[in-house]
Amino acid sequence: MTRIRQFHDPKLSIWQSAVEEAVVLKQGAPARLAAAGRPVPIERPDSNYPAVQEAVAYCSAAYAGQAVPGLTAGATLAAPLVSTLGYCSLTALRLAKAILLNNEQDEQRYRDELCKFSDCDPCYVQAAEKYAEYFLAQGKRIPYRVYKNLTDFVLNDKLPAQARVAILGDWGTGQRAAKNVLTQIAAKSPDVVIHLGDIYYAGTTFEDENYFYQPWTQILDLAHRRVPTFTLAGNHDMYCGGVPYYALIDRLGQPASYFCLRNAHWQFLAMDTSLHDINPVQAGQAATYLEDTELVWHKDKIDTAGGRRTVLLSHHPLFTAYDSIEGNDVNLRLYPQVFTFLPSVALWLWGHEHNFVVYGQYEGIQRARCVGHAAFPVGIDELPREPLFPDVPLVTRDSSGKSITLGQTAGLYNHGYVIIEINGPSATASYFQDSDQKTPLYQEVIA
Repeated sequence: MTRIRQFHDPKLSIWQSAVEEAVVLKQGAPARLAAAGRPVPIERPDSNYPAVQEAVAYCSAAYAGQAVPGLTAGATLAAPLVSTLGYCSLTALRLAKAILLNNEQDEQRYRDELCKFSDCDPCYVQAAEKYAEYFLAQGKRIPYRVYKNLTDFVLNDKLPAQARVAILGDWGTGQRAAKNVLTQIAAKSPDVVIHLGDIYYAGTTFEDENYFYQPWTQILDLAHRRVPTFTLAGNHDMYCGGVPYYALIDRLGQPASYFCLRNAHWQFLAMDTSLHDINPVQAGQAATYLEDTELVWHKDKIDTAGGRRTVLLSHHPLFTAYDSIEGNDVNLRLYPQVFTFLPSVALWLWGHEHNFVVYGQYEGIQRARCVGHAAFPVGIDELPREPLFPDVPLVTRDSSGKSITLGQTAGLYNHGYVIIEINGPSATASYFQDSDQKTPLYQEVIA
């Protein structure tokens, strides 16, 4: 499995999406699909593909605030210089800007420049056109859905009294590892499957279709089993304006980006923390928050829970030990919104960070778990060995005092998922790694 890179920046993520889509189209995927007469899963292009590599090089420089010189095609552009400075990406983005501004003279100039310069892949022209399309979509209003009645988006017939609920986060990479994780989940015959959000890189229609919907429906065999499945809104899902995301959840039969699954004893309460995280601050993870109307809706679900226990779901964390939320361990915008009902939450699962972390009781939450490790490739050199915020408590494995951590395979951390077994009022959560389908890395009773 090759590593891929993400950037918490809508414009850079859109550029990655546009380049990779152009690469797939160049490789003839639509022709193969038409010839097959049925959907054929498309894998994300190998990160070693030159155009993909250069796009990442450009995005890395731009994200780090490094100046990318205004190069022009010519004999001085040796191949190493091009790949380092992202010349083709820079020229293609200038082409996209000319398209957006309807500047025909500049548009023709940059088209000619990309075509004449032999080291630039022809797919860059199509990437520029896609970028212009997605850039315009990103600037439009997200079609967020507001309830009319507080009983809206409550699903009382999807969660059996005895149910197996599978939960996974940050799954939409389109790579084989993602499909392997979902295949393991399918083998456990879940009654409900919930994704905590993020289809990379920018939640475009192409990515939602090929890196989520097609493998999701085929591997889970939704046409025959009709298992209720849901996907929360991740920040990457909103980078392209959110329209593809809402089209996706309509196909899944999901009413909105937030919802409540209920039976007589349990409720799974899903939040939309990504509506206000489409443009994170570069100094750290954004302190995102809930829409005011949605907060009223969530409080109502807590107030009307009766004797039900609540499993809270979100894409973003409330707190973190290993990352930073605008320089803090706690999201200081979200916490004041939710702190009053945290004692009523039996378990809070979130993603966003591509890690598995079992937290001790903190900030009024009995159990909080980061489960954003479903598919995104993370090298063993990419996660800090020691917590950035050591005061945030971690559950330890035994008397050794070591926290529970993912295993490693071929230089990458393992992926995984959660299976919650509900049996009337009791429930057990098992946290699996993809390296071992039978024995959980961690297990807990949450009733």
